[in-house]
Amino acid sequence: MNSQVMSQQYIAACINDLQKYEMDDALTIRPRSMFTLGDTIEAPSKASIVGEGVLSFSSGLSAENRSDAQNAFLYASLVANKAFPQEYQGKEWYELFREVMTKAGWTPTSKYYNDLLISGTSVRMDKLVLEILGSVVAGVALPGPTTALMLKVAGDAIAALQKRDTALTVYERNLLAHGVGGIAAGACTEHNGVAILALGAVRFLRSNTSTKVLFVDVDTRSVKLYRGETTFEKNDLLAKSTREVIANKLVAHSGKIADYDI
Repeated sequence: MNSQVMSQQYIAACINDLQKYEMDDALTIRPRSMFTLGDTIEAPSKASIVGEGVLSFSSGLSAENRSDAQNAFLYASLVANKAFPQEYQGKEWYELFREVMTKAGWTPTSKYYNDLLISGTSVRMDKLVLEILGSVVAGVALPGPTTALMLKVAGDAIAALQKRDTALTVYERNLLAHGVGGIAAGACTEHNGVAILALGAVRFLRSNTSTKVLFVDVDTRSVKLYRGETTFEKNDLLAKSTREVIANKLVAHSGKIADYDI
């Protein structure tokens, strides 16, 4: 839907729905720039842990777009966690997550969710989620250098997490908390004035009580895996109209800031 012809009735309906959603109270991770706009645009030297996602941003992305992406992602995750807290509800979780993102001003331009079959008996989740993100980015109509940069920054963000003991501990704890059974890697950039967020995700059913997920070999015989792929384009008008609603809903979730250097 073109932002210039979007009806006020549709915007009002989105705002109404966003106000009514309930959020999971257990999640306390928030991005560094939450609730702040107009700050200095940084080179891609930092990454944000946002719920179960690791989000990375190209250096050309505006501070407003970066903040909107982080806040929408966190809010959509909290809503989906509340509505579908069980690990076996991965498909329902992902569908609601996309629905909330859409109402927050991030329109899916491509989406895919299905079972994931892995050859062999083990897989590293960090490598797997980056492979899925690579599939998403490959389908985005952007110049080659842009997509290559998106993947590099995302890879650097996850690799750097391995060296940040505190951030990694926070992330692992958040992943394994009740109601969260997934990993997401996102890369956000701006092209021709439009913010684009590519997101690759792995949802999983665990049959053991392992406390580690990233950077270790996971026995594929003990987990059932699903893959989610979505590309979002920001609708500036809708994002602007819903920004205050989302910020107000997230005020109570201003817990520990989990950012780290790439």
